[in-house]
Amino acid sequence: MTTSILLCPVCKESLQANESNKSLSCENNHSFDRARQGYLNLLLAHKKKSKNPGDSQEMVIARQAFLNSDFYRPISDSLNQIVVEAALKLSKETLAQPLQVLDIGCGEGYYSQRMHNSLSDHQIEHKLHGLDISKDAVIAAAKRAKAESTLTSKPVQSEWLVASAIDIPLQAHSIDIATCLFTRLMPESYHKVIKQDGYFICVNTGEKHLIELREKLYDKITKVEFDPIKNMGEDFELIDQQQVSYQNTLSSQQQIQDLLLMTPHNWRTKAENKESLSSLEELTVTIDAQIHVFKAKEVIQAQAAIEEESAEEETVEEKPAVKTSSSNPWAKAEAAVEKPAVENTDIEDSVIEQLAEPAEKEEPQNSKPNPWGKS
Repeated sequence: MTTSILLCPVCKESLQANESNKSLSCENNHSFDRARQGYLNLLLAHKKKSKNPGDSQEMVIARQAFLNSDFYRPISDSLNQIVVEAALKLSKETLAQPLQVLDIGCGEGYYSQRMHNSLSDHQIEHKLHGLDISKDAVIAAAKRAKAESTLTSKPVQSEWLVASAIDIPLQAHSIDIATCLFTRLMPESYHKVIKQDGYFICVNTGEKHLIELREKLYDKITKVEFDPIKNMGEDFELIDQQQVSYQNTLSSQQQIQDLLLMTPHNWRTKAENKESLSSLEELTVTIDAQIHVFKAKEVIQAQAAIEEESAEEETVEEKPAVKTSSSNPWAKAEAAVEKPAVENTDIEDSVIEQLAEPAEKEEPQNSKPNPWGKS
């Protein structure tokens, strides 16, 4: 069997692949077969709030068609440059071990596959893991990777997972670089799987993103600032940030409708307002993306000093770990591992959709859950 960094979603033991790599199992005999498209479904049925959480097939098709036009390629290129720079720094410290890269909320794989290709072009040895709660999205991503593999005559070097970003089925502190594009941020979950010296890179929309489209859809636009730095909490420190801003023109009604369908504006907007787009064959829009680069904070050195001092005092009674957690920034993540699985692991209700302002509410909204979540 081949060892992997995957964890069994049932018992949290390591998963190992058989010789053919067509199935994986843990020491407790929980087994998971690889689908014919190449992906693994590690999302347990009782962890889902709906039969098919995340992006629908219709939404995946729209997003795939739109992104394949390279409308957002500048965002992807900027992200790839940052990832490669981080990977080169880490490669000097990993003693020739392949880097473990995770794309959280990978969707249909456009950004993931281009990131994988960029790392490969720079001859950086790595293993890419793409994770999404939408089965339809992961199927599309796996097919994309397989098609490129056939075209280049190279084996597929990526792992595609149907799973929740709230409960990532990967070994603790096994990821060197994690990315997350246009989705809700869950730092506690990320901190469990990213190494102490690892990077977390998120992409969110800026204030002017798709402003021309939004002006046609909403009677009034209310700005609400989204701060990734504040949302990432104390477990990560910001080391860099960049803005990607430019204009591009949607050149057909189909492209306009694909863009609308792949965003939450499709379900947020009144039907009569969406009609204003139906007669357009061209629309120039502003693309405004913010990229933030974080690094996982290291264990405070004081914690090691406390442990050393305690070991020297022969008569000191051993104390429960929880009493020293105040000086250990990793305590939050460690404690969370021991807690029972969260009942509500389907994040589709609160996830921020592709291309949407993460905290923006432009129209008074009803209390219905978001059926378009991308996680």
